[in-house]
Amino acid sequence: MLKENSLENIHVKLHRIIPFSNVEGIGNRCSIFLQGCNINCLYCHNPETIEMNGNDSKVVSIAYLLDEIKKSMPFIRGITISGGEPTLHNKKLIPLFNECHKLGLTCYLDSNGFFDFENIGDLINVTDKFLFDIKGLGTGLEKLCFDYNNKNGSENNDEVSIPKIMYKNLENLSKLLELGKVEEVRLVHIKGFYDAKLTVSKIAELINKYPEVMFKIIRVHGKGARDEKYILKHSPTIKEHNELCEYAKTLCKNKIIVIN
Repeated sequence: MLKENSLENIHVKLHRIIPFSNVEGIGNRCSIFLQGCNINCLYCHNPETIEMNGNDSKVVSIAYLLDEIKKSMPFIRGITISGGEPTLHNKKLIPLFNECHKLGLTCYLDSNGFFDFENIGDLINVTDKFLFDIKGLGTGLEKLCFDYNNKNGSENNDEVSIPKIMYKNLENLSKLLELGKVEEVRLVHIKGFYDAKLTVSKIAELINKYPEVMFKIIRVHGKGARDEKYILKHSPTIKEHNELCEYAKTLCKNKIIVIN
């Protein structure tokens, strides 16, 4: 039993902290990467955060994180919790977010979107914005993100058992949009695993009613991936990527950010 839920007695597994970042949400933010993810994307650029007991992680208290955040003030607008998948730590993040709000900081979550909405409702309530990944729609997504046994991040012919959570992604995005909780939606463009145009059209259908939400489309790169050569085989050309982005612009009223 935690003693009055004191911040010193609440612990999480930390991978790293970036004191100042302007790519995890609008404005200068302190980015905190927690350990552990509930999916296994083959192109993940920080795969060392996937395993819950990663060798490079350390157990720290919420009080420690708050002290580190304060060191970045007054030069930050807020914090962004990333991973791994930060919603795995949902109950432990609530007191951190409450303390950050007292300091005048906004609190963002960088999430893959595969979570049980009701189970993390209290965390959603205290989260200002989500940076929300859509992994794709169509045959092959299970191999791209749900082959938990594929530790090498390369081609694997094993059968994949698809968890129910795989189908939560778009549903959760829709609910968060209705609450005004989304700053940007991201899609990593990789060939051979999902239907890119179908995915873009579904995203556009959801976000069109919310013109303040940005849509970021990222051409996959191999840097940091476990098997860079394998991922690069599935990388679209710049021409193919730009064509997908132009297609998105015909469907979306939102700001489209193209990353080649």
